[in-house]
Amino acid sequence: MSRYGRHFVRTRELKEFEQRLIALIVEEPGALHERHQALFRYAVSMAQLNVLRGPTGTDVAVNEDVDGLRRWMIESLVPLLPESGDRRVDSLREIAPVLALRLEQTRGELLERHINDFGVEVLDQELRQKRLVLVLGGGGGSGLVHLGTFALLKELGIAPELIVGSSMGSVMGLVRAIDKAYDPIAVALAIPKNLDYNTLFRPFTGFSRFGFPGAFHLNVMRMARQVFEALLGHSMPRFDELPVKMEIVTTGVRKGFRFDDREYEQKGDVRMTPLALRRKLKLFFGAVRQLSTNPRLLTQVVFGAEQGTERFPVIEAAGFSCAVPGLLHFDIFHDDPETVGPLQDVFERHQLLRLCDGGVVNNVPSKVAWESVQRGSIGSRNAHILSFDAFAPLSTGRNLIWIPIQQIARPAVVANMPYSSYHKTFRNPPSPLQILVNSYSKLKLIIQRAREELEEDVPYIQEAMKELPPYGVWGVPE
Repeated sequence: MSRYGRHFVRTRELKEFEQRLIALIVEEPGALHERHQALFRYAVSMAQLNVLRGPTGTDVAVNEDVDGLRRWMIESLVPLLPESGDRRVDSLREIAPVLALRLEQTRGELLERHINDFGVEVLDQELRQKRLVLVLGGGGGSGLVHLGTFALLKELGIAPELIVGSSMGSVMGLVRAIDKAYDPIAVALAIPKNLDYNTLFRPFTGFSRFGFPGAFHLNVMRMARQVFEALLGHSMPRFDELPVKMEIVTTGVRKGFRFDDREYEQKGDVRMTPLALRRKLKLFFGAVRQLSTNPRLLTQVVFGAEQGTERFPVIEAAGFSCAVPGLLHFDIFHDDPETVGPLQDVFERHQLLRLCDGGVVNNVPSKVAWESVQRGSIGSRNAHILSFDAFAPLSTGRNLIWIPIQQIARPAVVANMPYSSYHKTFRNPPSPLQILVNSYSKLKLIIQRAREELEEDVPYIQEAMKELPPYGVWGVPE
């Protein structure tokens, strides 16, 4: 188990207690005094500390300093807000003075022990304000719902500091990551409406270099250039150039896996129509089943976090993450050393044969986001991780065809849920086949429907992201 894994085990109960505490505050206004709320939330943030970044940029280990407080809270507080059963709010109020004393002692000793590492301001800045991290799941056209998420968070005045995307979630995440301020209308207008299936999807030629083969080649570059030119005035940003930090999950297929490019080569009528796409789904289903039965030959590769990929072109990483095995092929055929060199290093390090859709191994990669935060990718370790799943098995008529594939992806999604602070499953996403939207009004409708689904989550998100008052001003009410 990694050191991050050990820390997750140590703090998981407190993390879940914090989620239930926020739910209590939202669902039962007035159940806890505002000063009690601040006390509990400050304490639970401190008890989850492992590493704190000092003012000089040096990380300071503080896990042992808060371990006593953590153990006491797990033993004494966590049972008062059980996962199921009655909330013991009266007991929370009664134990608040004891918590306040323990918190004061732990905080004082921590600051005294690390007087040369950081001061009060650094500690309180870490604990009073959470940083937002978005995890965006894949699902083809279903992933367009993420635009609704961005629009709603913009209205709430909340901006992400890290975005982790898989498959279509990586493309949508890139749209958000290229501008800290974000303009929902400008983005909606910049998404090309004049592309058709035959432009975006070209027949597979029967040759692959880095990407797993598929019936059609994904020409994502053309769409990306239009979007970036409209929003940025230039194209092809690299990971270290993004205003919002981003990581993209792909699936690495290791050497030893057997396939034949010629199985996917197109013959006869190669026009890309919705009907033709449905016919080619047979290749897709077969490829995914073949991959899923060989898990030891699959590995997760995270561009933007993987060694040497800091200067990798983001859209090329997103292309690999969207390359649905057996259906959509993405590849790099140029010889730009800043792209090909790091890619070859990744292949050598992981003994890879090909890359494909990130959703094969991790469609909603919350664990990737949590570990990235723990590594210090955004400085603070006090993050609120919002994960969004647009490709869950739902019993709707248009969704039935995808359920076998969704069920294959589902175990990894469920395994990642504990690492998120709040997991949202969209109940009415667009069809996965609705990759292209040929009018602004249709895209606006998709965004609006997604926002309507998110309305029920707004109070929780706002409460979780609310800045806590300065330490000590709350006191403990009688």
